[in-house]
Amino acid sequence: MSGRLFIIATPVGNLGDLTERAKQALESADLILVEDTRVTIKLINYLGLKKKLTSCHEYNEASRAKLMAEMASRDASVAVVSDAGTPLVSDPGYQIVQAAIACGMQVVPIPGPSAFLLALVGSALPCDRFVFEGFLPDRQKTRRKKLESMKDERRTLIFYVAPHDLVNALELVHSIMGDRQACLARELTKLHEEFIRGTMSEIISQVNERGVKGEYVLVIAGAEAPPEIELTEEELLSEIAERLKTGRGLKEVSQELAQELNRRRSDIYKLGLKCRDLDTEND
Repeated sequence: MSGRLFIIATPVGNLGDLTERAKQALESADLILVEDTRVTIKLINYLGLKKKLTSCHEYNEASRAKLMAEMASRDASVAVVSDAGTPLVSDPGYQIVQAAIACGMQVVPIPGPSAFLLALVGSALPCDRFVFEGFLPDRQKTRRKKLESMKDERRTLIFYVAPHDLVNALELVHSIMGDRQACLARELTKLHEEFIRGTMSEIISQVNERGVKGEYVLVIAGAEAPPEIELTEEELLSEIAERLKTGRGLKEVSQELAQELNRRRSDIYKLGLKCRDLDTEND
């Protein structure tokens, strides 16, 4: 063995959410890398542990990653935690994991809270397919470009939003994506946990009326699928035949028409096979 790296999910607010496995891993760790020592020390004190914490954030992660070789040589255990939730999700830690693997360390993810997943399942929006984007870009021009690139995304969208940025983010989403259904999750797992559900305009109205307090996750309904274009089987066969004449393969033509007509590719492919059989008969 060459040591272990524990990736430990910690509570996003309620300390009671810390799992027994997480407690045991923190207790056994020879080195604990934390995003902010001032934040994690509260958790360590809550557990009654006497541990030295070493900071690991976006500005020093590369240098901290170099510690993995030393820890691996000692067959030691390292724990990585962020301020709240699951490490590496919109937080540092990626380089640490890469370095640990390169040194032959065993990587052990320990599951637990994740703010964006809590917001998603409590949003009352579809959870079967979703896109988590973390925080929106800071620059307004880049932010607008990002949102415009996602306005036709049909999967549920999830963003982290800082309190000072909430009103601007909500208004920009509304102007670009329209008045679609959404959910603003606030202070998850904490005393004042709240889910503000409704259309974007209704959520903006509530935020303007009540003010901005707490940490937020914004969940937005995906774009509606375009209406299915009605074509008779004969018309569709004719369209497939015309496109096949250009030299493209049936798979490519089927995929293209499926997107244009909002139909299943497999159905169009089956018709295409019939079209090819007819051509063979005519030959």
